[in-house]
Amino acid sequence: MSQGKPQIRNFSAGTIILQEGEVSDGVYVLLSGRVVVSRRDDFGRNLVLAELSEGEVFGEMGLISHDPCSATVSTVGDVQVRFFNKQEFIQAMSENFSSVESVLSTLFQRMRLMNLRVMELENQLGAQANQQGETKIKVITFKSGNVTLSGQTEQAKHALGGVDRLVIEKFPFRIGRWAAKKLKSSWFLGSDENDLDIHDIPPYGISRHHCQFERSKAGVFLVDESRLGVWVNGERLRKKDGGVIKVALDPGTYTISLGSVEGVFMFEVIVW
Repeated sequence: MSQGKPQIRNFSAGTIILQEGEVSDGVYVLLSGRVVVSRRDDFGRNLVLAELSEGEVFGEMGLISHDPCSATVSTVGDVQVRFFNKQEFIQAMSENFSSVESVLSTLFQRMRLMNLRVMELENQLGAQANQQGETKIKVITFKSGNVTLSGQTEQAKHALGGVDRLVIEKFPFRIGRWAAKKLKSSWFLGSDENDLDIHDIPPYGISRHHCQFERSKAGVFLVDESRLGVWVNGERLRKKDGGVIKVALDPGTYTISLGSVEGVFMFEVIVW
């Protein structure tokens, strides 16, 4: 195998590719087959967080850090992947950019979530400092019209990439199921991108473009664009004549479930 070239690797059914707690040596792009992302909960039970299919990426943090994997990735059936270590990835950037587009898209989203996590931690430290009479760290204050999103299930928390409270700053903010068939020429411009991608498990409960938050002078709105629906505080948003539905969200706290009233993707939404 020539130096600096990505490797094609094959795995049989039931193989653990990445193990929770161990360090990934690079990034994997699924060429065929499916893998399951899982994690042990506090009771030792194996909790499935997501299922990835052709075109999706895992192990990407191995390119930018040496942190242990937060979850285990194992094969459902026979799987083929393209593997890049750091050197191979850099070379592919200059020689075969299309082969790493999906990796870059995933990395950008992960880094955005990491930045939000840093802001979240700074805010927590700032609040503690203010309580102790210190003023070295600025506390982020929420203004009217701000929206925050928190995961209420392990799957929803995983979708948020470990961010306890995601502050929505860009509107409209679109939530939907990750799909391999995106507009390759413009993914970096966001024309066909979700702001929050959810890696759903068959049978799918999340639509490609499931719902979105909008903000205007009139306030904050939730728009349901899905087939299986959105539930707010246990009540399904009802569509008229098969179209989308748009509801106003007054300042307050809401529980929003996607795809099912008791679905695994349940979030707490706070409108300020």
